[in-house]
Amino acid sequence: MKKVKKAIITGRRKAGRAVNVAQKVMAKLKQWGVDYEVTDYFPAVEEGGRDINEIKNADMVLCFGGDGSFLRTFQRLKKPMPVLGINCGNRGYLLALDQKNVLQKLQGMLSGKYSLEERTRIKVFVDGKEAGQGLNEAIIVPQLAGRLLNYRLIIDGKKTGQEADDGIIVATPSGSTAHSLSAGGPRIMGNAKVFVIVRMNPLDLNRRPLVINDHSVIQVDQLGSPSVQVIIDGQMDFLAQKEVRIEKGTSVQFVKPK
Repeated sequence: MKKVKKAIITGRRKAGRAVNVAQKVMAKLKQWGVDYEVTDYFPAVEEGGRDINEIKNADMVLCFGGDGSFLRTFQRLKKPMPVLGINCGNRGYLLALDQKNVLQKLQGMLSGKYSLEERTRIKVFVDGKEAGQGLNEAIIVPQLAGRLLNYRLIIDGKKTGQEADDGIIVATPSGSTAHSLSAGGPRIMGNAKVFVIVRMNPLDLNRRPLVINDHSVIQVDQLGSPSVQVIIDGQMDFLAQKEVRIEKGTSVQFVKPK
């Protein structure tokens, strides 16, 4: 891959390990001859930075934090650019490097020793309006905890029947290791071209997790609860009254070490 001449530095908003690790990396970037700019919401420089979409001529984004910071970076980023995740949290399933090995591996990667992996996102429409895109999943649940979600599920125009359960998860391959897995869904390879549908505690035990083509359109309508909550990547939530539609969104690029 091409050498990285300029990087964008971003990550977890609150100061802590992410900022400390980023500052150590920034000092090394100067030694390695790599230019960089810091985003305005990441407190790694005293004078502040710029909006991530206003930074020009960058080749890669370096994101310091956990999976949540990584997901949030793709939500903010409006232009196609590869993102390298550096884990400064606890789990970091989606992240390529860890704070313990970042200084040993990063220089080689910035010199071109990395690969790019394309990951699919979902695009979510709530009551006919686009709500946002998710890299992990969309979760549809009753707004009131403990209530059943009654709905109709339609896939590519084909009705699967009336459903009743605690909620429904539509996950990408990236999100198959998150809430979907905890709810009994399968683990999917990250670059697979599929989506996973998981019913949460269904009344009908024959309603098992379903793997479908990622070009399929999923519709959840005839919502029985007074108010239904739609949560995208655990960070964006909306109230739905009539229907939720989910389809394939734009793809993003993960940076992986060779």
